[in-house]
Amino acid sequence: MGIFEEVKQKVEEILENAENLTGIGENDLQTLRDKKDILISWSDELMDDFYRTLLNYSKTAKVFEKIPVDRVKAKNKKWYEEVVSGKLDKNFYEFQFLVGLIHIYYGIENNIMIFMAQHLKSNFLNKAVKTFETEEAIAVFKAFSKLVDFLISLTVEGYTFTLKEALMDIAGYTSGLVDTMMSMKLEEIYKVLKEELPEKS
Repeated sequence: MGIFEEVKQKVEEILENAENLTGIGENDLQTLRDKKDILISWSDELMDDFYRTLLNYSKTAKVFEKIPVDRVKAKNKKWYEEVVSGKLDKNFYEFQFLVGLIHIYYGIENNIMIFMAQHLKSNFLNKAVKTFETEEAIAVFKAFSKLVDFLISLTVEGYTFTLKEALMDIAGYTSGLVDTMMSMKLEEIYKVLKEELPEKS
């Protein structure tokens, strides 16, 4: 199986998990479509705050020594507007999976991405509560939150997938061998931690 076939298969698996465990589906996309003009009108304000936060923290500000912030901001604004337009498809999901590769290249750790996704969702919720009636605000936020969580999970999985592929390519290992080696090493680490860490009462 080629790498692109593996990506497609992995995306299908994650989508199936999301559908069964979070209930994400067409109704969420429709909820966003119904309000897309309002939601898109928030994009500049949300992105301004998003990148102001990143630039105000020295660790994340370093990323923009490698790439112009305006370029990244424009791309993320386009991403946000596509999400709230509710027109997402398998091609979008597959690209999101490969965003992990971009993050590895620029040294963006998964925890930073997850924290900033939460930051975006929090600001989105504040806007929703001020704009819509309570029941409507909750429905719009839930739809947006489920989609963002799903997309972030794709990127996290893509991050791991890309590192594994790179290791196999560099060392000439097969996927099965890497899995076996990882399983053995993790078992070894688990035994050490089990001995060192006190059990919770």
